[in-house]
Amino acid sequence: MNATWNNNQQYYLRWTRNERTQHWILAVCFIVLAITGFALRYPEAAWVQPLLLLEEQFALRGWIHRIAALVFVGLGIYHVGYMLFTARGRTLAKALLPVRQDLDDFWQNVRFLLGRRSAPPPFDHFSYMEKIEYWALVWGTVVMAITGFLLWFEGLALQFLPLWMMEVLTVIHLYEAWLATLAVMVWHFYSVIFNPEVYPLNLSMIDGRMSEEEMRREHGRELARLQQAGLETAAQQEQEGEKAKEATSAVGNAPAV
Repeated sequence: MNATWNNNQQYYLRWTRNERTQHWILAVCFIVLAITGFALRYPEAAWVQPLLLLEEQFALRGWIHRIAALVFVGLGIYHVGYMLFTARGRTLAKALLPVRQDLDDFWQNVRFLLGRRSAPPPFDHFSYMEKIEYWALVWGTVVMAITGFLLWFEGLALQFLPLWMMEVLTVIHLYEAWLATLAVMVWHFYSVIFNPEVYPLNLSMIDGRMSEEEMRREHGRELARLQQAGLETAAQQEQEGEKAKEATSAVGNAPAV
């Protein structure tokens, strides 16, 4: 993670431009899928009526939903490649894996919420809450993609699935959509918007940076590691500088032949 200074405040790189672009494409696709998907399921709802004025005889909602789904799945495939075949992606993937420390962090955070400790535990690059959110997104994407494509290509699916499975797939697709939408609106929006410590918005997904204060509050363990690494690097550079000076001095003091 690179650190920079601005107005006497040290900032740390949280998200690269590539990762922020992935996030915002995902956000736009998710919103379009949620609106068009629920509009297809609840066409009688009052908020759907303006959309119906755009359709007339053309199934506009359905095609927008399918196009957004293709972009969503394409982004998912790209993201897997990014996480597997780039050095930065592999670092993030490793940081997202569940570890034993997550259980201890969870327990210490429960104690904090119950007033048994004065501060939450210092988290690493990803807290256990962020890991759960990420893997829930991965799971939800797989479920929605499989059920969505089977419902889209119903004729092909019925060649190897019984007819009643279409009803099951519809129920799974619908309730996974509800689950994902509520998770984003309640969990994710609280973390990045409505949490009093970050309100009105966590800006890291816009400028890619986090201040030292934000790092200390949300990723204290990682900040301590980065600062320790910075001190060690500075000490090593100082030693190398001293050695270079000694070598230069020795050459200067050597008798001329």
